[in-house]
Amino acid sequence: MDVRVRAVVMTRDDSSGGWVPLGGGGLSHVVICKGRSLDGRGRREYIIRGERLRDRAPVLECAVQRGLVYNKVNPIFHHWRVEDRKFGLTFQSPADAISFEKGLQTVLDKLDRGSDSPSSSTPEEVDTEDDGQVVSLLVH
Repeated sequence: MDVRVRAVVMTRDDSSGGWVPLGGGGLSHVVICKGRSLDGRGRREYIIRGERLRDRAPVLECAVQRGLVYNKVNPIFHHWRVEDRKFGLTFQSPADAISFEKGLQTVLDKLDRGSDSPSSSTPEEVDTEDDGQVVSLLVH
């Protein structure tokens, strides 16, 4: 599954009670992929990554975990929470939002079934940065 959309990555500003652009705003590529998180743990997991289009600056990295709470506020703004962090995407079209939601739901279903846990990775997969198992939501 390779889904490509463009979106503005948002984060919740609890002090103001509103949503604000993350990393200075602007359209980003957003991808859901299986890879190593950058937090140093080195474990393979599904990650939502965002990269701003204009300068390729990374603006989002969020591990997809069981218990992720996903909300569709309207046809082009969806947000989710992982632990105490809140992220949102303002999509360019309802079709992009639907594509992202379907891809994320596929990953969450796999995690719930336990059929794609990092411990089930083969040694070859563990050694590969990008192994083609991209459940990509490449938002661009």
